[in-house]
Amino acid sequence: MAVPEAPRSARVLPVAFLVALLVARGADTTAHKTAWYLPFLLAVFVLPLWYAGGWARGPWRRVPLALLAAQAVVTYVPFAVFGNQWVGGASGLLMGMVLLVLPSPGSWVVAASLLGVEALLWNGVVGVPYLPAISGGLWAVDAAVNNALGLFGLVRLSRVVGELARTQDELADAAVLRERRRTSEQLATAIEGRIQEVAKHARAALRWLSTTEEDARGEVTAAGRIARAALAEGRQLRAHDPVEPLRRSEPGGVPGPLLTKGVLATVLAMFVLVNMLNVFAPTDAPGSGHQVSAPVVVLAIVVSVGIPLLQWRHSGAQHGGERPRHWPLTLALLAVLTYAQFPAMEAAGLIFLAWLAGSVLLLVRGPWRWFWFVLVATSLPVLTWLRWPAVIRDSITTTWLLYATSIGIAFGLMTYGLSLLAGLADRLDERREQLAALATVRERLRLAQDTHDLLGLGMSTLALKTDLVGELIGRDNQLAARELSEVVRLCSAVQDDASRIAAERPELSLAAEFTAAEEVLAASGIDVFTERAPVPLAADADAALAIVLREAVTNILRHSAAQRCAITLAGADGFVRLRVSNDGATPAHDRRGRGLANMRDRVAALGGELATKAGGGTFVVVAELPG
Repeated sequence: MAVPEAPRSARVLPVAFLVALLVARGADTTAHKTAWYLPFLLAVFVLPLWYAGGWARGPWRRVPLALLAAQAVVTYVPFAVFGNQWVGGASGLLMGMVLLVLPSPGSWVVAASLLGVEALLWNGVVGVPYLPAISGGLWAVDAAVNNALGLFGLVRLSRVVGELARTQDELADAAVLRERRRTSEQLATAIEGRIQEVAKHARAALRWLSTTEEDARGEVTAAGRIARAALAEGRQLRAHDPVEPLRRSEPGGVPGPLLTKGVLATVLAMFVLVNMLNVFAPTDAPGSGHQVSAPVVVLAIVVSVGIPLLQWRHSGAQHGGERPRHWPLTLALLAVLTYAQFPAMEAAGLIFLAWLAGSVLLLVRGPWRWFWFVLVATSLPVLTWLRWPAVIRDSITTTWLLYATSIGIAFGLMTYGLSLLAGLADRLDERREQLAALATVRERLRLAQDTHDLLGLGMSTLALKTDLVGELIGRDNQLAARELSEVVRLCSAVQDDASRIAAERPELSLAAEFTAAEEVLAASGIDVFTERAPVPLAADADAALAIVLREAVTNILRHSAAQRCAITLAGADGFVRLRVSNDGATPAHDRRGRGLANMRDRVAALGGELATKAGGGTFVVVAELPG
């Protein structure tokens, strides 16, 4: 199944991340002898930008392996050309593309293998990008991992919007199908089995009728008792039972909560690793000169523990994406811890600036948050300018400051995006369950409504006919035999209705219901007048009016002592009008019970109106639908 394309606005974040990363890697502090490494760097970013932007995805679906092979070529050729002067972390884009394009879990195996190749190239083939070796080697691996997870997470985030709707619909459909299956099983137990018993007793009564009237009457009495029990239980379909949770497996298009939190936690851990390397294995990069003293070590440990905990809280990984309580205080504390290392470790102590910038985007509301984001992301060059004004014009330092600014923006966006992804994944999981529960409740109400409307007439008629047969036995056995045959036929019809209820929407015919109403009412000794004009009806309107007529006839049989009934269908003034009237109405006939409510709901759903009128022992139901 193809993954839904994300809206254009949702693709801005991964593209912005890649552009900022491109600028940062282009201004890398590696001592390139010339600038002709830049075309190679641009080539590395072409395919990831294409994929992240979502433009012309056709080739990615048709020849994904060929495009990944092309990305591998532009990734590893520069190692042969530049050796350890090549840009660190660029290989992470290939790993990110593998995670995005190849199916899971195989993609993670391939990405892990590529990470092993990355470590081998830097530490065993071309040499580390800077000294000391442990710091340079681990940094190269760390940069690749962060780039890979940043690309993977942000592109996945850009798909969540489209994926959310699809997965909700899928889970809701699954919940509806489960409920239909349960209802079908319930109807089979509560109704269909009993209707089979009614038919069995009716056949037995037919056999006894010609020999022993007392035994025939006993069979008919048993049939009537079972029919009434089935009628009572069928009207009590469990529409309000507790809804069991229905979870689906993690979709292929968007990572689930566990995976997204794992990606976020991994990125946090990699940043902590680099910070500790800056403490115990300082580099010769600008701004990294410091003495490793006991206070510095203690401060670094406090920062390396406190900042990840605060960021985890801000990222919404444990709060469903909502802002945590007391967030202004925790944001201020994060800022204090972020800048606390600068006096002791200078620029190397500000590795966590990206987290602070990302937290600003997560917690501050309104357009001003982007101003504060840029202010935080660019604070490293400002602090560096204040500390070293004499050397700021040096070309290497200026390049490094451009690198630091761009990398802060890139990883600030990554922190923001991965945090959103974790929160959205949580909310996606919750909304799936909520939507499935809502779909289940709606389907239960629909099934209960259909059970009431579709089975009520048939089961009521069965009960009435068994009463009639009981009175006929011994007085007119020939007519009793015909009625018993009708009971057997009606049992089959009721079973058909019961089996149709669990379908997507039972199909009824108004013409068939007119015929059935005439037969049932006439069999009950009621004079029936019907008039049906040749009015064209849409399928949904025909089915709705058929159910209204069936329920109206059921109410006549159950709640009145009618002797006359009139049923008419006519069209006028752009409306189709079904009118059912009867005499002999009782107070129970006029009550606003479930049957009338069901009829009103069905008619209103099609833009129509259902009205009732009672008076002088007469009850009238009028349903109007747009023609």
